[in-house]
Amino acid sequence: MKRYFVPVLVLLLLTGVVSVSGQRTQKIANNYDFETAVKLSRILDRQLIFSFVKAGCPYCQQFKEDILSDPAVKEALSSHFVLSLVSIDETFKIELPGQGEVTNMQLASGLGVKGTPTTYVFYPPDPALLEKGRLITRFSGSPPDPESMVDLLERIATESFKEEEKDGKENGEGSTYYNYSSAIKELSEEDFNILKETSVGIPVLTEKVGLSSLPEGKELIVNVSGSSIKKYSENIISETDVEKIYLVEG
Repeated sequence: MKRYFVPVLVLLLLTGVVSVSGQRTQKIANNYDFETAVKLSRILDRQLIFSFVKAGCPYCQQFKEDILSDPAVKEALSSHFVLSLVSIDETFKIELPGQGEVTNMQLASGLGVKGTPTTYVFYPPDPALLEKGRLITRFSGSPPDPESMVDLLERIATESFKEEEKDGKENGEGSTYYNYSSAIKELSEEDFNILKETSVGIPVLTEKVGLSSLPEGKELIVNVSGSSIKKYSENIISETDVEKIYLVEG
């Protein structure tokens, strides 16, 4: 797989608050604590998006209420990213993959954060979050509207990774999402337990069923033992709308 980097985008803070038409939803997109988000990003092959925010920051409130609460933004985030809002109202410790323990303030300082909200998107952090070249993009402030945020997320989720055939031509038509690049991914029991604890909402199959009886969705966790489960999973991918299977080792 060849990686193409999306140019770093800087969305400048607006001088005024842009109103968004339509009814707001009360709940923002699924927001995990930083360490959990790092783990989920690795397990689910999703890009990690985290924003430094502050309680008294009006732009942070706009970002959460006008952007992250929008249904289309929530759908794009839940499908292809893992989100974490990192508060800088108080200092707390976090564990960085491959680098040990730091504080949230040290992380913000190391990344050059000068105001809030500031948002970063990284490749799945394995083995190290801040490894050179793993940053996809960053932007400061809040996008002007949900449509702009969805467009940005879609471009990041597709253009950051392009799957190519040996002759150099793009493989297939339409969008290629990184988290579906490996159609079948084997999970350890430990990783499976993390998914259960965090309630990510991906259906779990605990026994073989007919392909027409599979739960709806693009992703599926298969926790079924037996020598033919890999072939069964391959049939699901080739014959149904499921694009990603997490196969629990057993």
